[in-house]
Amino acid sequence: MKKIDPRMKTVLKKFAESYLQKRKAALAGMDFEARRDDLTRVKDETLENLEKWLELFETQARKKRARVHRARSGLDANKLVLEILKRSRANYLVKSKSMVSEETGLNAFLTENGIEVRETDLGEWIVQLASETPTHMVMPAIHLTREDVALLFSKKLKKEVPGDIPSLVRLAREELRRDIGRARAGLIGANALVAESGSVMLVTNEGNGRLVSAMPPVRIVLASIEKVLPRVEDALLLLKLLPPNATGQAITSYVSFLTPSPENPLDIILLDNHRLEILAEPVFRQTLRCIKCSACLNVCPVYQMVGGKRYGHIYMGGIGTLLTAWVHGLKESRELEDFCLGCHRCESFCAVKIPIAGLIISLRERLNQELGKPLLKRLIFESATAERAIWRRLFSAARAARPVIAGEDDFSRPLPWPLRKYDRHRALPAPAGLSLSERVKKNVKLSNINRRGAKVIVFGGCLVEYFYPEAGEAALRVLAKLGREARLAGPFCCGFPAANAGFRNAASRAFEEVLEDIRDVEHVLTLCPTCASMLKYLGPEILGTGRAKGLAETVMPLSQFILKSARAELEALLHHGSAALAVTYHDSCHHKHVLGAVKDSREALEVALGKKIREMEDSDACCGFAGFFSVSHPEVSASLLEDKLESIRRSQADVVALDCPGCLLQIKGGFKARRAALSVKHTIEVVEARLAGKL
Repeated sequence: MKKIDPRMKTVLKKFAESYLQKRKAALAGMDFEARRDDLTRVKDETLENLEKWLELFETQARKKRARVHRARSGLDANKLVLEILKRSRANYLVKSKSMVSEETGLNAFLTENGIEVRETDLGEWIVQLASETPTHMVMPAIHLTREDVALLFSKKLKKEVPGDIPSLVRLAREELRRDIGRARAGLIGANALVAESGSVMLVTNEGNGRLVSAMPPVRIVLASIEKVLPRVEDALLLLKLLPPNATGQAITSYVSFLTPSPENPLDIILLDNHRLEILAEPVFRQTLRCIKCSACLNVCPVYQMVGGKRYGHIYMGGIGTLLTAWVHGLKESRELEDFCLGCHRCESFCAVKIPIAGLIISLRERLNQELGKPLLKRLIFESATAERAIWRRLFSAARAARPVIAGEDDFSRPLPWPLRKYDRHRALPAPAGLSLSERVKKNVKLSNINRRGAKVIVFGGCLVEYFYPEAGEAALRVLAKLGREARLAGPFCCGFPAANAGFRNAASRAFEEVLEDIRDVEHVLTLCPTCASMLKYLGPEILGTGRAKGLAETVMPLSQFILKSARAELEALLHHGSAALAVTYHDSCHHKHVLGAVKDSREALEVALGKKIREMEDSDACCGFAGFFSVSHPEVSASLLEDKLESIRRSQADVVALDCPGCLLQIKGGFKARRAALSVKHTIEVVEARLAGKL
């Protein structure tokens, strides 16, 4: 098991905290959702007619004396650059920042062919001196501290270099401007290619971009084909979103529009490198909207733990995983896709609304089809979770072993030594003595509440059914007190675990069983946001049937239903005064980023409590459970959990409320492993306790 580098984690988390504050300030007064809707529309319309706009760009650029080249592959692009340099008798190339040149391996190719290459972007220059590759698409050396850089400069430049930032920047400026001044050729990337004018838009925070594109007599632009936009207004729209989303700036230091002319000759290389193949994919073509702002990296909980060296090939993070699958091959993306825990946080920040986490699920399907299905996952997702009979037998076996498995307080005993990495950071729950369905049948009061034929159904999910039945019981009791007849759904797996792992057929079988059980209902009230996302979005998309889509319209988190449909009844039942205990609230990932229901849950809690909840810091930070992810990457899961537990401790609350049984398992088990006495409950349990005057 690889350990988390605490130093890198500290650096990346500090950056992420600063980024969020700056981004918020930069977007103040802007309707981010409206702007990204507009940019998404422009990108989609452009991709729909990509060849038309590329041809117009070429025509306009050539009219102004640019030489425009098409490169089918990365190697073709590298050869074109080499040809241009040799034709111009240039053996020294200075470069502005270009991730596309990283994609093609340009530096190594040119070096092998006798061309000296110097990066002039500060971050790129630092990683070049360190013989490393970028770990971030916008800030290549984000993983290094200023002390690291000072040591590196001292070693490479053979002189003592102070560690303060002004000294480091001054030294870099002196070195790089001297290099630019002696170069015969310069290469830049592009943030946009404007078809109507044949211009190249370049956005930078350092003056090197302008120097590289102006001083050397030979000027090369290397850009991928999806960077083309029809009009200048479209480029300006991109410009309004790119700096705030990339670096938290209202605008970057330098925005340049380079238009070719006889006085300003340009060689422009347009790189395909499998992008037309992505464009032909109805699902994956959305990837080509990407404007490389890296907001998805800046907010990714896994990236903040492990950085771009582990969570990256050339491109990093979730979007990098998708690009890697085509640009560098499916095999290179196999390890990367496993790092995505599916929290969907990236999608809330993406400037062009790319459903990154959803596309990674689709990528997993493709990987399973073309590279084969991992044996362990095949056993779990095609057998255990997808077949109800097998799942029930497994639970029955676990229940039979409960006297051996169970320790104290309904937690399992520690796992044996070979498996200790999976429960070292959290205690695991013991299976319930009786499942939720069995408990309801055996309890006369609950059996009477569980009304057959009721139009309102409570869908608990597997963890509630087999490990936390008290949450399901609380749901039935609260609804009864609010005057709502309800019944439990059958003990079926919704199919999400299989779907998330890319086992589409297994997920489809499981979801069809749910559809057979849930018929003729007005509301399906969920106790698990992951199940809700399956019932409401992913399942209907997989099946594509009218009945599945009809079910989706009925699905709603239980706390949201109470707030919207039974608030008056809840308020009427409450005792006077407020709860004695302080309650904080953890935002479960799917509940916030997929269902958008955390505000409703907070409000429902505050109505029940009769007072405000006590907000924790980073309430929406992932707890690290993410189902199978916590087994695949226990060290990342443990690190995320430790941060979450610390946020809860600092809130000084008595009770943690949440809406996801997976988060309940992770956080409750985390406190148990640390022998901390703090109550962790599902939101509906908190509401029930308040109605009973026990809170």
